[in-house]
Amino acid sequence: MSLALLHRRLTVLMGLAALGAFAGGAGFAPLSTSIAFLALMVALFWHPDAALSARLEQVWLPLALLLVARSFVHIFVIGDDVVVPVVDLLFLLMCAEALRSLEAPNDARLYALTFALLLAATAYRPGLLFAISFVIYVVLATVALMVGQLRRETERHGTQNLLLSRRFLLQVSALSSVCLVMSAAVFVTFPRVDQNWAGRGNVLSSSIVGFSDRVSLGDFGSTILPNPQVVLRVEFPDGRPAAAERMYWRGRSYDNFDGVAWSRSARLPPSLPGNDWYARWRPNRLRQRIYASPLDARVLFATHPVLSIEMDGDRIHPIFDETGDYSYMGTGTLSYNAVSVDGIPTPEVLRAARSGYTPARSFFTQLPRLSQRTRDLALRLTAGLDNNYDKALAIQRFFHEEFDYTLDLPRSSREAALEYFLFDRRAGHCEYFSTGMAILLRSLDINAREVNGFLGGEWNDFGDYLSVTQNDAHSWVEVWFPGLGWVPFDPTPATRGITAEAQPWYWPGKFWFDGLQHRWNKWILDYGIASQSELLQRAADFFQGSGASAEGGATRDGPPRQAVILSLLTALLAGLVWAKGDRTKFTPEAKMYLQLRTSAANAGIPAGPAVTPMGLIRHLEACGHLSARPAEQVVKYYLRARFGAQGLPAEAHREMALALRSARGFLRAPPPR
Repeated sequence: MSLALLHRRLTVLMGLAALGAFAGGAGFAPLSTSIAFLALMVALFWHPDAALSARLEQVWLPLALLLVARSFVHIFVIGDDVVVPVVDLLFLLMCAEALRSLEAPNDARLYALTFALLLAATAYRPGLLFAISFVIYVVLATVALMVGQLRRETERHGTQNLLLSRRFLLQVSALSSVCLVMSAAVFVTFPRVDQNWAGRGNVLSSSIVGFSDRVSLGDFGSTILPNPQVVLRVEFPDGRPAAAERMYWRGRSYDNFDGVAWSRSARLPPSLPGNDWYARWRPNRLRQRIYASPLDARVLFATHPVLSIEMDGDRIHPIFDETGDYSYMGTGTLSYNAVSVDGIPTPEVLRAARSGYTPARSFFTQLPRLSQRTRDLALRLTAGLDNNYDKALAIQRFFHEEFDYTLDLPRSSREAALEYFLFDRRAGHCEYFSTGMAILLRSLDINAREVNGFLGGEWNDFGDYLSVTQNDAHSWVEVWFPGLGWVPFDPTPATRGITAEAQPWYWPGKFWFDGLQHRWNKWILDYGIASQSELLQRAADFFQGSGASAEGGATRDGPPRQAVILSLLTALLAGLVWAKGDRTKFTPEAKMYLQLRTSAANAGIPAGPAVTPMGLIRHLEACGHLSARPAEQVVKYYLRARFGAQGLPAEAHREMALALRSARGFLRAPPPR
């Protein structure tokens, strides 16, 4: 393979790596990304001649002007994101340069275009794919710069193409690790003060099925499809809770139901008791460290009841709306700390909560037009019960025992009605169950409201956190108890979770990849002063030794980390010494020739690597040096051993050694006066 072809393929691979980096940040634009990918793949194996390349220029130029005009329209007319049309122009220019003839001097343009595309990816919130593509890009760029320089030097001196071995290319690629290590050191030393400097944030999550800012029973005629998009990653600073996979991640509450959909009243009075009410529920507290993906609804999720939420940084501000819901304003990384009460009041306490303050009764007992049989159903289910807790349990048990959970939506709008669900279909998804329970409670003049969020999740052992996906979206009910506040009830049968059966075969691998993605978000994208302090503290704990006990003493579990570190440093030093040493293996004849050349150089005779063996002999003869005759014999044996079909016999070795001894003696002797 010629240097020109090797260099072109390396630069095209750099373009593919930059394309992957941009896709990891901004996402895949199916049309432009696919065209650019196909064009670069063609450029790996086909290159036009100079004449065809000139004709193709007549095609690229009008397309480039068209894309420039499109960019101006997006800037001055539409006023939306200009990065995407500019990137399309980058795609075109990069593909045009990659498909030029090999003789075209376009090295600098290809470097600049691929780097510009890599830089454009950082305008978004790049993910783990960006990290992988960035490493590949750095390795390829190191090799491409070296090969490009060799190509220019050979062309300048008019020499033939050099043949580069794979081993040489791999060794040059390894040099890129120095750049990566130095970049990591600078990154760790200087944390980012302002997070999300680009101001774009994450791409909004899709909602095939999942959390949305509405609860409606009006959908029909299809099946709810799974959506495994991860929306919450929750760490627990105090350790993994026993029931982490069954926790409720509360999002938003609704008070008004019009018979089809739930909504929030515009003038809803405050309905949240003071935190001291909730603080009396249980003595235990649950601390959560939550990393959320931005959804269509600007909601902060946490377990109920929340006592406090503290955001990271000052780009996002939580909003407490006095109904128990938390939203936010601003843009940036959705990472925050939440403190909640761990558990609900005991049944005895709930049964005793009979009278007291009740917020906005007209809002939380509002009902659409109901048939008499719906009201009779609520009365029949709670007959003989004298407190709201037992009544809520009775209605919840009714749904658990006599209804089924299904992801199949009703077949028509008539079957999507609440009364058809209660008396005929007797099957549905979580929104039907929560709506049915809230309406039956309200028909008994009990304050209740609809709540949606997420239920449970799956524990990620690789990252030691709870991963909550859109498949875990859920709706349930909150019932008001005087002196205690809103208490959750879930009427959906335990068969909920049928979406787990639709998980693809790569699901375990996806969670492994999600663990890497979580580390990337936490330690790269959101790296700041707090992250640096935590990282330095971990390093300090590591250097203090693995046996540090909670009381500050040392245990005997495993070797001291200082010894491990010392061993690693010793091994690294030995490796450097070994790498520095001369590991080149020479034949005995070559060693003797090198000794002759060294002695000649010490005697002031030109004998560097640029001097050929016969050139050295001619110089000695021209000077009339006494070493010329034995040196000629040494060179004769050396050339015979190097270029001959067979090695030298033992007798020839002895003669070569004697000639070398004689030549070195003459070379060490002082010159005659």
